[in-house]
Amino acid sequence: MNLLIVPATWDAKVANTVKAVRDAVLSDEKPKFPSHWTDPQLRQALVDLVGSKCWYCETPVHGNNPDVDHYRPKSAIIGVDGPGYWWLAYTPSNYRLACGFCNSGGSQTNGQSGRRTKSNHFPLLDESTRATREACDHAKESRILLDPADPRDAHLLGFDLDGHVRRRSGTPRSDAEISRSLCRADETIRILDLNRELLVEDRKTTMGSVNKLVPLFTIPLSKEVAREMIEGKVGLRSDWSTAALEALRGHPRVAAEFVASYPQEQAEPTVVSSGLKKDLTDLMLLLSEGILQAGFALTADHDRDQIDATVLADGRISCRSRIWSTPTSAARAATGQEDIDGWAFWSTTVNGVATSLAELRDQYRRQQLPAEH
Repeated sequence: MNLLIVPATWDAKVANTVKAVRDAVLSDEKPKFPSHWTDPQLRQALVDLVGSKCWYCETPVHGNNPDVDHYRPKSAIIGVDGPGYWWLAYTPSNYRLACGFCNSGGSQTNGQSGRRTKSNHFPLLDESTRATREACDHAKESRILLDPADPRDAHLLGFDLDGHVRRRSGTPRSDAEISRSLCRADETIRILDLNRELLVEDRKTTMGSVNKLVPLFTIPLSKEVAREMIEGKVGLRSDWSTAALEALRGHPRVAAEFVASYPQEQAEPTVVSSGLKKDLTDLMLLLSEGILQAGFALTADHDRDQIDATVLADGRISCRSRIWSTPTSAARAATGQEDIDGWAFWSTTVNGVATSLAELRDQYRRQQLPAEH
């Protein structure tokens, strides 16, 4: 976002509106937000950064009016009492281009359409870090939702060859994520529904195209043509370019000639960890200790229905044709609710008795206490 060229007239255009919003908030009145962010010059400045595509899912945005999303919601925050980040309503660095789906919703949960996607979502790992007034430092917030304008967050997402996005293999969760039994990548995927069917197919096609071009790059007579075509897939302004880069990483010798020039390859991931010996909120630990086994069935009762899921060999959970890195994201995706603890939600049968994942985890923790002390 440091490269965003804000129109010279922007500050003058919004000055009176910003004052009116501030006065309303100070008077305990509900502020009104004229949509200055639809200014054609400002929208074009955002398009000039990465092209006419959604910054969240990278789908091309057709037409001249892509949505301008407020990364930090301006008027309200889902699950949080009080106003949103009203003081950032007219701060261009808070804007992200979005397709209508990612910005507003339309995804399906349990066969019902209309679930909100990005909308006013802005959850935090630690609510005490939330900026609640104009003078607060937003950099101290423990964000859950990955920011498409922050190249460090790109390291936390990976893709399989079928086009599904997921938490990057080998990237540890931060201590804050572990303490909340959450995964930022998984929650972002869930909230934005980044593995919706058509999007997965588009990514798969793009990744397949890159894999077909790589052999041509190794042939001297076709190398320059192949280089140009690969650049057309992995370039920042290209649709689904992060998936294309992922496919290219599978060919290290060829990738070395491309990826070093991309911001997301140069930034360090936003993982803050103290190097905990064991992540006691990772199902893989219970699998490795023999407490669970791959293929174990999980069940949960919700609204008089039984929800079924399966624990995979890598510690992830398969539920309703989607795969999740944590029990909590799997539970929230299955129910459409934002405040479910997946460890208490899911149960499995142990010695003929239904036992929650939380009980299994806590039993293991108690067994470890003497060794740790």
